[in-house]
Amino acid sequence: MVSEMWRVLAPGGVFFSRLASTIGVEDQVTRLRDRWHHLPDGSDRFLVDEAYLLQITSRLGGELLDPLKTTVVQNMRAMTTWVLRKT
Repeated sequence: MVSEMWRVLAPGGVFFSRLASTIGVEDQVTRLRDRWHHLPDGSDRFLVDEAYLLQITSRLGGELLDPLKTTVVQNMRAMTTWVLRKT
């Protein structure tokens, strides 16, 4: 899905995404399979982490416009903001 959004983004365009992540709650989530985890809020979600987002950024040839930022929501889940520019 990200690859297709990136493909249609114009050169110089900005990609902004807010994703569920393990950042800041690593010891509070249970890995189920692949990148799927069980969270303290009772949900099962596909979670990203810093290394994964940086790997995708590199693969896309993007440039981070802002450092990754994560908000931990009452120790129940974490949401990470990922902002790239297409060069």
